[in-house]
Amino acid sequence: MKNNENCKRWGGKRKDSGRKKTCLSKVPFNRRINKNILNILKEYALKYKISETEALESAIILQSNIDRHKEKKFMKIVIPSAEGRLCGHFGHCENFTFVDVDLETKKIINIETKVPEEGVSCQSSYWISEQGANVVLAGGMGGRPLAVLEQNGIEVLTGCPELPIEEIVKAYIENVLETGENSCGGGHHCGGHGEGHEHHCGGHHHH
Repeated sequence: MKNNENCKRWGGKRKDSGRKKTCLSKVPFNRRINKNILNILKEYALKYKISETEALESAIILQSNIDRHKEKKFMKIVIPSAEGRLCGHFGHCENFTFVDVDLETKKIINIETKVPEEGVSCQSSYWISEQGANVVLAGGMGGRPLAVLEQNGIEVLTGCPELPIEEIVKAYIENVLETGENSCGGGHHCGGHGEGHEHHCGGHHHH
């Protein structure tokens, strides 16, 4: 064991490990998290089957999403898309279209497509949460991304038809959007469904 000058006992012998002899020169943060908060965090992590760190991150994103939308009078809608239309398969679309809507005039004020740096996958739900979305309109989505979005305070509509982006957003704003079944059932893990679930939405053949 190398003796680090600042902190000789760090992670050292068994007899010290239980005591609160942490290395304060490395840990500026010496206030313990309130026990009730820790219990909430643990329960939350268990409920969503995530780590406590993820639960904490999720709480921070959720609060920032709430703050961001309290002030503003517009909504950010995210749609998994391919070739300008909604793509029925969340993890296999070409890109995500972000649509900003003015809630007072019910007009679209901005449309842009984005792709996460690491590419589109079922993990994209974390990235979408960080972009400050309010609503995700999707066709099929597995249970895992669905849970991630919902725990980050984002409303998710599955079973949406593969319509052009503006058409589907207008239908949603006017409350006339008809949704069917979540084509992924919301239950199984991504990539696990081969039974006739191949959606042709331009997202499968990689250019």
